[in-house]
Amino acid sequence: YHIVVGLPALSPTMETGNLAEWYVQEGDSFSAGDVLAKIETDKASIDFEAQDDGNVAKLLLDGGIEDIAVGTPIMITVEEAEDVAAFKDYVHTAAETPEPAPVE
Repeated sequence: YHIVVGLPALSPTMETGNLAEWYVQEGDSFSAGDVLAKIETDKASIDFEAQDDGNVAKLLLDGGIEDIAVGTPIMITVEEAEDVAAFKDYVHTAAETPEPAPVE
């Protein structure tokens, strides 16, 4: 199976962030606690850590992109290394991105 990872909310008030840089590449394996990327908020630069073990199947956004909405897909992970190849030519479309719930 695969997981589409969205830009995390790294603070309670974070609505957008900048994907400053990736510390992983497609095909890399990672363990829980490994730093995958640097995310910048309006207040700080924060390391984005893996919550589980896995493999990077696809990076959906390049490092250096600014003003990304929280929840926007940034990468796809898979549990098994042999599943990475299935995402080699994958292109994410906006139609696959769920609209965020309105904030009331």
